[in-house]
Amino acid sequence: MDKEIGSISRLAKKCSACKMRDDCNQKRKEACALMVEPPDLTLPALKDAVQPLMQDLLIKRDYRDIKVGENTTVTIDLEEIKRDLRNQIFAQNLMRLAC
Repeated sequence: MDKEIGSISRLAKKCSACKMRDDCNQKRKEACALMVEPPDLTLPALKDAVQPLMQDLLIKRDYRDIKVGENTTVTIDLEEIKRDLRNQIFAQNLMRLAC
């Protein structure tokens, strides 16, 4: 996408602070460059499509393969097991405190 470059001018800071700025014939102007990026129209649609994929990438994973039988392998996520154990322990401790 092409970026548009424009310019604006404004009264110099020195002149805008002067008491005689309305009646003065020696006003100075400052030129300012301005770069405007056109709005990205694909971002909202792309954001909705990519969000589920990014959530999976942001979650910490630690996969392990466990051989159950001669031709059977089970893949587990140690982080998920840790999270489940933490929740169970927290729930048990919360129940003890409530009683």
